[in-house]
Amino acid sequence: MHKVAGQRDPIIKLLRDLCGEEGRRRTGLYFVEGEELVRRAFDFGGKLDSIILSERYAAGEASKDLLSRSASTCVPAYCATDGLLAKTLQAKPTPDCLAIIERKVAALSEAFAGDIPLVQMVERGENADNLGMLLRSADAAGVSSVVLTAGTTDPFNRRVVRGSRGAVFTVPICICNDSGVVIEEARGKGLQVVATSAQAEQVYTDFDYTKPTMVIVGNEHVGISDVAREKADVVVRIPMLGKINSLNIAVAASLMLYEAVRQRGY
Repeated sequence: MHKVAGQRDPIIKLLRDLCGEEGRRRTGLYFVEGEELVRRAFDFGGKLDSIILSERYAAGEASKDLLSRSASTCVPAYCATDGLLAKTLQAKPTPDCLAIIERKVAALSEAFAGDIPLVQMVERGENADNLGMLLRSADAAGVSSVVLTAGTTDPFNRRVVRGSRGAVFTVPICICNDSGVVIEEARGKGLQVVATSAQAEQVYTDFDYTKPTMVIVGNEHVGISDVAREKADVVVRIPMLGKINSLNIAVAASLMLYEAVRQRGY
């Protein structure tokens, strides 16, 4: 295990760089925090660049398994003071350990794979916590991929990663800013496209999801784009009986995806 020298140590400089989206894109890396997510990175095929342990954690019994796994997979391990990690990450509480991982993004041509694909598309998903929860639901529903469009927040943002509980390792993620291109590609691959809107007449349960399908959810405040509304095969609504005519995108996506799961007989 390598002892980190201080703020000018290359691994700390890299970690600091990965706190910003530009740094993550430039380096092709991101990081996950906490023992659970580091273990899941090993378990679910995250391509680890390195792991960093706090001195306090490294001195305890809990660290032995992670150190063993890093050694057996030739992943470099580093040890830094708790204070240095706290200053670098500016996070409370400071994580005991973290892993730096290769940023993996699927090509649009790969997003619609499978015999009866079920794809989740997100338009203008600006809230990192909500996107993380959506990815968890997508993993649970066994989606083929999640396609992020129209300026949706970076899926490798630390809050998205934390909220996903490791779904960033298990769900193929595709990023394509142009919603129209994604919809045309989906239809070209034989998928039907169903979008959600509070203004639609058809209820989401009155639709057949047993065919190859892409589901679109939009921003909580403004909904789906005009492009999505015009190009979708159908626009459906989720009944809302209260005063606030808006659903969290993670909730909306979960309802739609699990209706597909129900209809497909799982």
